Amino acid sequence: MLNLDFPVLQKDGLVAENTYTLVEETGEFPSADVVLTTAQLDLLSQVKGKKALLITVDDSPEDHVFPLAELDSIFIEFAGFNDGRGYSFAALLRRQGFKGELRAVGDIFKDVLNYLKRSGFDSFVLKEGKSLEEAKSGLNDFKHPYQISTAVPNPNYQTGQILS
Repeated sequence: MLNLDFPVLQKDGLVAENTYTLVEETGEFPSADVVLTTAQLDLLSQVKGKKALLITVDDSPEDHVFPLAELDSIFIEFAGFNDGRGYSFAALLRRQGFKGELRAVGDIFKDVLNYLKRSGFDSFVLKEGKSLEEAKSGLNDFKHPYQISTAVPNPNYQTGQILS
């Protein structure tokens, strides 16, 4: 399940502590910022702090309607390196109008950070055992992308800039 004990790497390279607590199946609410699963969405009105939703591979935004305007953050879980659905979920949520924080959690490491950022993610919780300092460099692996994305509305081939 989701581990919230690790620091959060933000897309600008800053590191922050996690402020969210996962609501356990018992339904006891901490007074802090809360992460709910999609099965717990009916409890959203009871949250006093910031509200986050955990989306797993079984919770596609194509198949579910989420209360995006009521959420401060959405955590998208990557169960494994070979499963790219989280990238699509992030892009779809941005197209649906979600303006809050998108946080990638699970099997997250340096080599995927740039792609996650381009898909619309704002922050990342690295896989256990991965170095934050090493991962920071992955945020800027590609500075002049040619493809349009959620994070790059005007790629370099459309701007007419000559890159050296």
